[in-house]
Amino acid sequence: MHRYERWLPVSGLLAVVSLALTGLISPPPPIAGAPAAEIVFYYSHRHTGLEAESVADGIGALLLVVFAATFHARIRSTPSLVAFVAAAILAACTLIEVAAFQALAYRLNPDPSRAALLSDFQSFAFQVTTFPALLFLGAAAVAVLGSAALPNWLGWAGAAAAVLQATSWISFFAPSGPLAAGAYPDIAAFSALLGWLVACSLAMVRLQSFEATGSGTYIRER
Repeated sequence: MHRYERWLPVSGLLAVVSLALTGLISPPPPIAGAPAAEIVFYYSHRHTGLEAESVADGIGALLLVVFAATFHARIRSTPSLVAFVAAAILAACTLIEVAAFQALAYRLNPDPSRAALLSDFQSFAFQVTTFPALLFLGAAAVAVLGSAALPNWLGWAGAAAAVLQATSWISFFAPSGPLAAGAYPDIAAFSALLGWLVACSLAMVRLQSFEATGSGTYIRER
């Protein structure tokens, strides 16, 4: 193993930091169905911060693909390959969401009706990412549970996070409010994805450090 490969799993942590900045640089954007006046006010008063969030999201999407490739390289199974492909789809969906987000942040005084339409599109683009996120987490869970490459609990944690992605689909049918697209169900699903990425990244770094010191290769007892 090359020395740099030992630290590739850190890409998962860096992806989490980049993606989590979307809720730290500026307050969360209006949810789907929010009044046009509220949307225009939000985007016109947070121009610079929202542009920084767009860059952070884009970088986070790229780092997620790097982490998924590292995960597949460790396990090398069909489920881990599916997880890698799902991560690439998730990254593509995220970049589409970022494009809509940036289009709203770019104009200082957007047309209210167009701003409302773009804002709703951005909210549902965020909602749609739960589909590849479910595939990524579910496939990763199967890959972990079907191999001895990583601790068993990571597989069960991935399965639980995958279930949360499906429960967020209630937002497709909910009116504007706490259950709408971009609101609490989506935030919970997104947080579960980030939490699993942190756990898996730390576990992989620890195990690869253990192997790099010459202490052996980690094999989970079945």
